[in-house]
Amino acid sequence: MSGFKIPLDFSSGNFYNNCQVDEEKSIDDFIKLLISSPNGSFKPDFRFGFSLKNYRFENADSEDKINHRKVAGKSENFNNYAIDLKEAIKQFEPRLRNTEVKIDFNKEKSEVSISISGILVDTKKEYKQDITFHIW
Repeated sequence: MSGFKIPLDFSSGNFYNNCQVDEEKSIDDFIKLLISSPNGSFKPDFRFGFSLKNYRFENADSEDKINHRKVAGKSENFNNYAIDLKEAIKQFEPRLRNTEVKIDFNKEKSEVSISISGILVDTKKEYKQDITFHIW
């Protein structure tokens, strides 16, 4: 794969070369960045990010909803944050297809657990990542 080797080393005169990239780790890191960024945090594209992070310090109501949307759910269901995350991954991570997102919410711990699965485009391997974070 051709690309920029990071960190850039201008002393060698050749910072663009064939380099080995761990695609799965790269996707893991990018999805972590996407989830940890609220919408609007990336000025060139205000859609970048995860919409739940915009309501990070709000309390869930008795039905575990924030801003009239369920925190927990699957990306096949409507009116939950899993749909938003699935659409963001679909838009900003082209190396992953057939993405499915499941979000679990533990109200007592204020903890969100996200499971992401899909298929890597280049290798057709299954992809899975689990991320947990606190929202308050």
